[in-house]
Amino acid sequence: MISIHKKILSNSGKAEVLVPRSLCSIENTEHLNIDVEDLCSVSISWENGSVSELKPLRSKNKKPTSILFPRFVEAHSHIDKSFTWAEFPNLKSDYYGALSVNLKEHKTRTTEKVLERAERSLKLAIKNGYRAIRTHIDTYENQEIDTWLELFKLQNKYSSELKLQFVALAPLEFWDTDKGETLAKRFSSHEGILGGVVVPPFNKKITRKLLSNLLFLAEKYKLEIDLHIDESIIKPGAGIRLLLETIDKLNSKVPITCSHLSSILYLKESEILNLGEKIAEKNIKVIALPLTNFWLLNRNNKITPLKRPVAPVKQLQKSLVDVSIGSDNVQDPWYPFGNFDPFYMMSCSIPMLQLSPWERMTLSSIFFAPSRLLNLSWDGLIKKGCPADFVILDADKWGDVFSSNLKRKVFIRGDLYS
Repeated sequence: MISIHKKILSNSGKAEVLVPRSLCSIENTEHLNIDVEDLCSVSISWENGSVSELKPLRSKNKKPTSILFPRFVEAHSHIDKSFTWAEFPNLKSDYYGALSVNLKEHKTRTTEKVLERAERSLKLAIKNGYRAIRTHIDTYENQEIDTWLELFKLQNKYSSELKLQFVALAPLEFWDTDKGETLAKRFSSHEGILGGVVVPPFNKKITRKLLSNLLFLAEKYKLEIDLHIDESIIKPGAGIRLLLETIDKLNSKVPITCSHLSSILYLKESEILNLGEKIAEKNIKVIALPLTNFWLLNRNNKITPLKRPVAPVKQLQKSLVDVSIGSDNVQDPWYPFGNFDPFYMMSCSIPMLQLSPWERMTLSSIFFAPSRLLNLSWDGLIKKGCPADFVILDADKWGDVFSSNLKRKVFIRGDLYS
């Protein structure tokens, strides 16, 4: 049972909890009790919205019955199309089926519909424990002109509860148009990110030119880039190799994120590690998206394929690539499940990827790497002086965290969110 002792101040309190050892920094660890799953027993106090004290619980016989996590960061989502599955189902459940249905949805899309989906998504995300979200927004030539203006207002509306970061997900050709330049210029005052898709088969010469234009535009307006790249089962690594060649040719220093990077799993182990070293050298960040990749890619309705392409998290981390794990789509043509719940994402992704939640690098990909990706002021490490932004679960082991019957309390700057 979650027990929180509230002080007179509304944004102050105290609790005895378990915290994953790699997610906290404690000044005096002399009497710190850590269980076999790397959960440590601590007493945590907060005042005026910040942690004022974090110390070990001395009694070995008194194990807390709650686990505390920092509020989560979503590295990759699509709030403009979430909850559209009922109206636009992709019953083929493959990549090209999703793309086809997605384009049908565009024909009926209005600013009002996008805002309704986005706001529903944000409310759920905050309630479930997110403090920041990077979301891709489908962007195209005949898009309603006021869509972005209204999305910027939404960004501001929820800024006290959640940081919202936008990626304009457009065909690469869009960034070579006047509309593309206008949007990039507008993004420079909203911390926006330029997005696109590089998925084979593609014309190498044309794609190199379009990537060059995108890099020039990002550099001109001091913007980042986040690409859907190699979300495929053919020509493993074709997209990332072309991107690396283009970066080298231009000597570009634009910050880049590669979302998906699924097909490189089909490369030889030595090739993955070699490619990982090149990615790390360019300081390119990677987002693994196992839920959508496992659902869509290499699907065969007659057999159960054993190979499911997804970014090889462990190999990339071994090559010193900063890897985040994200949720991607929620109840849309690309993925029919999910509910903007970080614990759903963890419960699915960690077993899929054969990651262990008691290992530091696993939790880094869920908490620290996404915080770095979004350039947040707090990396998520629980320590004295950090924001009192928590999710506290009624649980005393990882098995409880991955159960479907979670009882949670979300704290935003020390106040219980309700």
